[in-house]
Amino acid sequence: MSISILIPAYNEADRIGDTVRAACQLKMKFPNLEVIVVDDGSTDKTSQVSQEAGADIVHKQRNGGKGEALRVALSLSNGEILLPLDADLGSSASEAEKLLLPILQNEADMSIALFVVSSGRGGGMGLAVRLASWGIQKLTGRIMRAPLSGQRAFRRTILEKCGGFASGWGVEVGLTVRALRAGFRLLEVPTSMTHRVTGRSLKGIVHRASQFFAIARTLIGLKLQR
Repeated sequence: MSISILIPAYNEADRIGDTVRAACQLKMKFPNLEVIVVDDGSTDKTSQVSQEAGADIVHKQRNGGKGEALRVALSLSNGEILLPLDADLGSSASEAEKLLLPILQNEADMSIALFVVSSGRGGGMGLAVRLASWGIQKLTGRIMRAPLSGQRAFRRTILEKCGGFASGWGVEVGLTVRALRAGFRLLEVPTSMTHRVTGRSLKGIVHRASQFFAIARTLIGLKLQR
């Protein structure tokens, strides 16, 4: 079965190389696998590093947000199974194999990565995470341990039934709620994945605020749809 890894990236030149190389190594177990990177308007060498690391397709576009980058990656892909991954996973992207197995073995319709929680490095208890967790529970009754995990595997047909990728930073919440509402089986899978934790700089604060309001808008839209 063919697999497409979709990697949206913005100014990730320092980590995208390791991420792409780790993703490409999965071809040894899954020969029908392609790695697609969509550079969402980066001002660094994200595209160049991705190409040098072995990505099958590298597409650069004007900045449109994570959801738009995923939609473009989807349009460029051929896989029956889709596997979005964040660009900053580095070598831990190899853990994506754990997400593919439940889908291939029909144990779940969508598998979602649980990350390692280390003391002093995040822990998933930020305002955006709490809002996403609360919203998903209110709308579906399901408590998700990793409501904002962007690392997940699912069949292309399921994404089509869920209305595709939502816009901006609300993409994960939108996909989770729509999949649960449609009756699909979601499985959270423990992994050893790690990623860059947003710091307390002004840039980090702005990022978290943007994420928070994007999630709020997505939840309101999902509430109105119901």
